Amino acid sequence: MTDPAGTAAPPPRRTDRWLALFGVLALLCGGVFVFSVARSRATAGRVQQAERTIRATLDRQGAALLRGDRSGWLSDVDPALSGDLTRLYANLRGLQTSGWLPRARKVRPGPRWTAEIQVRVCFAASPCTRTPETYVPTGDIISARTEWIVTGGRAVLTAFDQIGTDGSMPWKQTELTFATGDRAVVAAPKDATGTNPQAWLPAAERAARVADRYALTRPGPGRYVVFLADERQWRDAVGEDREAAAFVDRTSEQTAFAIIDATALDADPTDERLLRHEFGHIATLLGTLDNRDEWIIEGMAEYIAYADAPVKSYELVDDARRHVAATGWTGKLDLEWSTEPTERFGYYAMGFLAIRCLGETYGEPKLLAFFKEVARKGEPPATAAMSALGTPWNQVQSTCLPKIQAWLKP
Repeated sequence: MTDPAGTAAPPPRRTDRWLALFGVLALLCGGVFVFSVARSRATAGRVQQAERTIRATLDRQGAALLRGDRSGWLSDVDPALSGDLTRLYANLRGLQTSGWLPRARKVRPGPRWTAEIQVRVCFAASPCTRTPETYVPTGDIISARTEWIVTGGRAVLTAFDQIGTDGSMPWKQTELTFATGDRAVVAAPKDATGTNPQAWLPAAERAARVADRYALTRPGPGRYVVFLADERQWRDAVGEDREAAAFVDRTSEQTAFAIIDATALDADPTDERLLRHEFGHIATLLGTLDNRDEWIIEGMAEYIAYADAPVKSYELVDDARRHVAATGWTGKLDLEWSTEPTERFGYYAMGFLAIRCLGETYGEPKLLAFFKEVARKGEPPATAAMSALGTPWNQVQSTCLPKIQAWLKP
């Protein structure tokens, strides 16, 4: 093609067309990106709003629990869940729940919103504060996968699937029955044979008043909580060891349960000394975890069990005699503990005699100061003896040797 002057016209400029195309694509992509960002922000906003609504519902539910309002507890719960949630409510009320700290995680949209929830609960008037460790002790945590219908400012719970096992104190999923006194709560599986909380309560009340004398924190324990395990629950907790009669399950620094083998042949609801021993652990170790000095921990619990009683009345004196004869004991108080069941009672007895000697020689205030240093702070006895007793440890042991030998004479 030529122009009127006969000069050949230049060919079309492809660069202009590519630039135009790129411009169109850039506009399209920019629009898609802006739309995607806006949609992501909208979704994130919906998730945040749903999370706030679910959390507010959990807060209201907890407030209803703490004031004893069962209708309020169930007000945002699908009727299909009312049986499970009513059972949980009854257990939490029976255990004197004193704190409820919820959080919701992994909130996801869908036909029904899903969320993983965790609720830290505190029992028996113990303090319950939110800290970095709040959700670490799983024994005190309700963990569940949940579903919700979220509309406006309301969330209704439609699915509640608890995660994890019930533990040695099965308050999360087992229906319990309770007997409550001024200082103790006794719980048991509702339909278990041979576990009667009311029968154990009088001895538990007496034991609690003795244990209170040795509490090492302020405030001290709230109500002491006892669980009467049936044969299956005891076996699940400790295996086949039926020689042990009880133990303390310390699920956090604030919470501890005294677990009793209530269906053993020699289980005795009037056994105040057994309950004193377990409550003694709770009173002296509240606020701590992972203590390892068994000689002083078990010795102190036995000391509390036999407070105000003569050494000659101690039921494991013969076990101490056998231990001394078998090992050639020469006066060491802080014995390395043995896990052998056949040696257990001898070590319990020697721990008791050591603590009894310290209490009688230096007085209970200094004994408790010494216990704090060794059992609660992890100080070696040689260090704690100087700071708490004002006496070198080797001298302490030399003083106690003849006293213990005299107690063990037939």
